[in-house]
Amino acid sequence: MPKNNHIESVVEHKVPLTEKVSFLMQPQSYPHPVTKVEAKETHMSWVFLVNGFAYKLKKPVTNSLFDFRTLEARLKNGIEEVRVNKRLADDIYLGIVPLVINEVGKLQIEGKGKIVDWLVKMKRISEKNFLHLAIKSQKPDKALVEEAAKVLTEFYKNASPVKIEPVLHRKKLKEDITSTHAELIKEIYHFSVALVEQISSTLLHFLDNHFLLFDKRIEDGKIIEAHGDLKPEHICLSPQSAFIDALEFNTELRIMDIAEELSFLDMECEMMGDLVTGQIFFNHYRKLSADDIPESLIFFYKSKKAFLRTYLVARHITEPSYKDDPKWMIRANAYLQLAKKYAYKLIP
Repeated sequence: MPKNNHIESVVEHKVPLTEKVSFLMQPQSYPHPVTKVEAKETHMSWVFLVNGFAYKLKKPVTNSLFDFRTLEARLKNGIEEVRVNKRLADDIYLGIVPLVINEVGKLQIEGKGKIVDWLVKMKRISEKNFLHLAIKSQKPDKALVEEAAKVLTEFYKNASPVKIEPVLHRKKLKEDITSTHAELIKEIYHFSVALVEQISSTLLHFLDNHFLLFDKRIEDGKIIEAHGDLKPEHICLSPQSAFIDALEFNTELRIMDIAEELSFLDMECEMMGDLVTGQIFFNHYRKLSADDIPESLIFFYKSKKAFLRTYLVARHITEPSYKDDPKWMIRANAYLQLAKKYAYKLIP
């Protein structure tokens, strides 16, 4: 986990980002009938929801994991986003389209002209079809969840194993833990240093003492290029199963044990108060793949992922727009308690 993960904004000189956003906010800007534009901003992009489609505009930003400051970099990232997402959401990710300055000097989506940016074009899906809302309403449709679990299992079964040296794999896991530890003991977060160190040392101790378990996962071909960010809000249950928003900007972060990705999903469901749905995914995977994942390995991955999520949520308070909102530290502490819960299960 890189120590500095904060995004630096970079101004586009020829066509400012604000001008592009303003253009894409207007219904008449699109090459098909649009009655209303809904815009959502994230750290990395703007997403414009228009009738049956969604268009994503990457921001010209950079951090220690990526650099989107150039048009070429945003094109490359857009192509990669479509590629990695078509694996599990082929019908949703339609491709990339250019944003151009046309012959009369006006911005235009597609068409001829000087390309000033690229947009990822997707089918728009109703939010009500996603797993996180089903969990919030306490009404996940078991049949739909089971179907999604089967689709995900088939993806895992067909994925090519990633060849990696066992020593390097364990080194990466160790670095993930130690770098998260280094962030969480910073004074700004006010976490219990003793608790952070206890969780970290327990995870590292397990990694060292059970290195053969991790090496066997490589030997068995269970390290793959996974989805990378398998949260309930990225799982569409209907009209057909789809898994969107795969982590596209860093291949290394997508390479993981199948057990780690499923543990992350199960942990995120548990954070929402659902102890059943994540297990459905695990059970279908075990049944259809014959991969009998040791329970201790699941505890390790759940604790490791919750430990990392503690930092990723807590760091919001370092940003001016979020620093006065108490929800971030409340949520971060909940993740830390979950990391503690599963770390303690690793103690003999």
